[in-house]
Formats: sequence, structure tokens, C-alpha cells
Amino acid sequence: MSNNLPEKICMLPWISIETSPIGTARPCCLAIDEITKPNGEKYSLNENTLEEIYHSEYMKRLRLEFLAGEQPKTCKRCWDEEAAGRTSKRINSRVRLKEYYDSVDWTNTNPDQLWFLDLKLGNICNLKCRICGSWSSSKWAKEEIDYVPGINRKEHLAYKFLQDGAWPRENPEFWFNMNTLLPNIKYLEFTGGEPFLIQQHFEFLKTAVRTGHAEHIEIHYNTNGTQFPEDRELWSHFKHVEIAFSIDNTDKRFEYERYGAKWEEVQDNIKRFNDMRNSKLSTQLCWTANIQNVYYLPEICDWVDTQTFDHIYFNMLHDPWHMCISKMTPEAQKLVVDRLTKHEFNPKHKMEIMRIVKFIENGEGSDGSEFLTKMKTTDEYRKESFLITHEAIARAMGYEA
Repeated sequence: MSNNLPEKICMLPWISIETSPIGTARPCCLAIDEITKPNGEKYSLNENTLEEIYHSEYMKRLRLEFLAGEQPKTCKRCWDEEAAGRTSKRINSRVRLKEYYDSVDWTNTNPDQLWFLDLKLGNICNLKCRICGSWSSSKWAKEEIDYVPGINRKEHLAYKFLQDGAWPRENPEFWFNMNTLLPNIKYLEFTGGEPFLIQQHFEFLKTAVRTGHAEHIEIHYNTNGTQFPEDRELWSHFKHVEIAFSIDNTDKRFEYERYGAKWEEVQDNIKRFNDMRNSKLSTQLCWTANIQNVYYLPEICDWVDTQTFDHIYFNMLHDPWHMCISKMTPEAQKLVVDRLTKHEFNPKHKMEIMRIVKFIENGEGSDGSEFLTKMKTTDEYRKESFLITHEAIARAMGYEA
């Protein structure tokens, strides 16, 4: 069947569900829309099982759209990346999960192949990264609540996110459901919040080991690099474990962008994980392009070339939209494109950099006002200055002292 599939087919709606940090669900982490019931209400992991969501009418319709050769609107971020020549999540998933591709039950719009779970298990996090927010960071939520007068705090959306982000710790039924899914699971992705701070997931891994299912499960983590967990010996029982470090800049710019992290401590942890590598454990750098860091790609790539990661992945930030490189001011767009096209990058990075350039050029741009409002509000609260650490791109985006 796979040879006769539409060119733009995506395997993820057949095999995967993503849980969000606030307890909703999507077909994947890049889908724009959350999965809804026929009445338009969002599914909630406090009330619904993963199987209910996977077998929902929403997911059946999405599979039908793909089989009809359509490009679903919720998948726009992949279509935009592919238009720039980038390897989108749709394409990357086929590569990463290639051993399962031909086993997908393509003709069935209500399959029983929930093999891949992308688990954002709440918003517990120890950092307040500039590209993040209250939906994914408890630290961020507490800061945003501080921005408003006390009388209004419980009405703030950040307060709701702080409460909603506790769902994995307050819902034992979710973990019971996860245990029943173990025989079918082939791939787990843990992101965040910060996954190494979520003890419940380690208890789940212990169950996978105890029941004999660990050996057929691969795990991928995205970590901010600040943690070196005690339960890491569990990983030796799994088919393979990949630790991906979200490192978007270096030194003082890194500490500005990932507020609360210390560059030297994170580098030490990266070395400790790299020293653990073997045939069943590998490491990855996951660099995410956004307005703050894209101008500094030459310096970032120089640092990358001193490291020993098994894989390097250039990721594209789409949300929050005001941080996306397609939303730069005309001056910032010209500044970045000129620098990236003229710099002599290591040939192994060059092609991906040129795709990033094309993505910028394809972007609709903006006046930068939303970006500036967010940056200045946060700078004022944290007693920082984007202009000091990122002067060139700050000025091009219209940031003034």
C-alpha cells in the first residue's frame, strides 16, 4: 500500500498522539490545532484516555484528508518548512521511524497502532526560557502572574496554565492507561517542561522494565541540560535512548535566552552524558532557530564543531509566533540574511543554513512590536537588557535603551 500513497502523506496521525503540558492533545507537536470532540470541546487528559483521543472523529477525518491527497491546515508549519526545502517533522518522522513505515495500516482510518507517544508531562521546569511561556514552564507562569496586581492574579491565563500543568501529578488514571498501552508502544518522546524533573515518568519506565516491555521501546528526550538524573541506570534496559540537548546559543547569550541556566554547568552535564554513550545511548544537539539567536549562527556552529554529539538537529521555532524568524522586521531580515549568506560555514552545516535563509526570505515579516513588548516587559522584570547581550539583532528589531 505504501507505494500508492499520496505524496504528502504523514504517518503520525496513524501511529501517534502528542500530550500538551496543559493536558490537551494534538496529532503532533507542530499541529496548530488541538484535538477536539464533535461539539468543539478540547479533549482533556484529566477526563479522556489516549485511546479515546486516538480513535476520535477528529483523528479519523485527519487521516481521510491525508488519504485524499490534501494538505490539512493544522499541518501548515510542516508545509512552510518544506516550501523552504527543510526536512519537516512529517519527513523526519518517516526517516526516524522508517522501520515501522511499511507496517502502518494505511487503509484503516480507525487503526489500532498507537505506537508513538510524544509526552509533554506538565509544565514543571526550572528555567524561564525566552522562547517559552507559562504553558510549558511553571517558573514562567509564576513570573507572568507577578506582572499583574494581586487582585487579578487568579484571573490571569498564566494562573490557569499553572493549575492545568499539574495534570500528570494529579491523575493516576493517566498512568494506569499508560501501563495498559505498554505492549504496543515502540517509541516514547519526553519533552517538557523539563522531563528529568518529572519523577512519575521514571516510575513508568520502571514498570516498563519490570513487565519486560522496555527492550522493544526507544526513548527520545529533550532536556535543557541542567539536570543529571539519578535514575539514568533504567535506560540500559531499553532498545535505545537518545538525549537531545536544547542549546540555542552560547555563554552569556545562552544564559539570557535560557534564564536560570548556567553555561558552564550545562557544558559539564553535556560532557557527563557524552561520556555515558554506548550502542544503546546517544546524544543530540537540538538548536532552535528564533529571532534572538539566528544572527549568531556562525558563533553557535563554531561551538558545535568543538563538541562530540552523535547528531545535530536544526529545529525551527513556530510558536510563540513573535519569536519566529519569519516575523522579523525588514532591517533584521536583511541583517541576518546578509551575514548567513556571506559567512564561510563548515560544509556540513551549509545546506541547512541556506534553508534557514530561505525560510526567512519566505516569511511575511512584521513590525516587531509584539516581540519588543514581550522582550522589554521581561527585561524590566528580570533587570536584564537584550541590547547588551544581543546588540546587533536587538537594534535591527527596533530595541532601544
